[in-house]
Amino acid sequence: MKGLVSILAFAGLLACQGNVQAQVKKWTLAECIDYAVTHNIEVKQSDNQIQNLKVQRNTLRNSFLPDLNAGASQNFTFGRSLNQNNTYEDSNIQNSSFSVTTEIPIFAGFKRTASIAQNRFDLLAAEANRELIENNLSLNVAGAYFQILLNKEIYRIALEQIQLTKEQETCTQLLIENGKAAESQLYDVRAQLADDELTATEARNSLRLAYLDLAQLMELKGHEQFDIDSLGGEIAIADTLSPVSIYQSALTCMPQIRQAYYTLQSKTKGIRIAKSGYYPTLSFAAGINTNYYDNGSGLGETFQRQLNNNMQKSLCFTISIPLFDRFSTRNQVRAARIDEDNARLSLENEKKQLYKDIEQAYMDAISAFEKYRSTTKAVIANQEAHRYALEKYAAGKSTVFEYNEIKMKLADALSQQSQAKYTYLLKDRILAFYSCFSLTD
Repeated sequence: MKGLVSILAFAGLLACQGNVQAQVKKWTLAECIDYAVTHNIEVKQSDNQIQNLKVQRNTLRNSFLPDLNAGASQNFTFGRSLNQNNTYEDSNIQNSSFSVTTEIPIFAGFKRTASIAQNRFDLLAAEANRELIENNLSLNVAGAYFQILLNKEIYRIALEQIQLTKEQETCTQLLIENGKAAESQLYDVRAQLADDELTATEARNSLRLAYLDLAQLMELKGHEQFDIDSLGGEIAIADTLSPVSIYQSALTCMPQIRQAYYTLQSKTKGIRIAKSGYYPTLSFAAGINTNYYDNGSGLGETFQRQLNNNMQKSLCFTISIPLFDRFSTRNQVRAARIDEDNARLSLENEKKQLYKDIEQAYMDAISAFEKYRSTTKAVIANQEAHRYALEKYAAGKSTVFEYNEIKMKLADALSQQSQAKYTYLLKDRILAFYSCFSLTD
């Protein structure tokens, strides 16, 4: 009765574990990328930079508006002081004054319009930089995703090797019982089984680290119950594939090119801003002010009448003509032109780097495809060799070492095939990405 209860309890535990594993969500590549982009700190910082530039844009646009200021002051004087008649007397005096002023900048050497244009290009460059951060993050996530798929394959191959060695162990015991093999061969097989289990353990640990890398890229917590979905893909290369055609498409959509271009336009506007120091500035100001005076004698006019009688209005045009500023403007223009030249060089460098990246991805894809084709042939040949070696070993016509050598060659061929397969699939998606397609298409 106790044995039956134990069996039922064990079966219930297995069922519960099966339900937990069934509840583990399998993430697609698109879901991993979206989650990573949403929770990435650099992406959030780039969003803040964009918002900051939008605030600057609003400030620059509002610089065309007039300002308006109101002021008031109250003074108390005790003892001998100057009165309204411009004579000195001993009295306690209080003086109140009120003013309202406004100023409108009319012309500032095209500095404000050039600053607004520069801000527009800075904003476009910041948006392109945000997209660049997202793209780099997406590529890293895709690389980690495919690494998990590869490590899964390697771990599966290692488990299959363990199963084959266990079958070999059973076969060896039968051979020993029938007198067709020495007992020492059984120890050799068990030693091989230990090596295979070590290989599987290392493969499992590599798989765990691959999961950890992806979870960290995604900023995902609780990745112990984290798994990914498998990907389909045919191993074939289109005849029209070429780095030049991919590069031409990439120039129109890759954010690093747009960012460098907008930065160059911003630096060009910076020259215009620096040159504004050569121009005169013109502004208009208007104001109204009044005051109230009381010396404590009680003979002065009332507060309201004094405010009306002392009312003063003013209009003022101010022009400032730069004559000599210690060559400050000239040096600012020179520095701005150097910045523009550096931005132009950066744009050219980004284009060259983009073409290098595309060429590298293309060559990696070609190499992976050729390796996959070769390893596929090697897998087929090694599978046939393994079948034949297994028959010879089961008949007692070969040694343990001969059979293990064939088995290890098959495992190596399967591992090489998997590496070539997932390397090609990843590089193929990267090339499609450079051709303005999504990594998840």
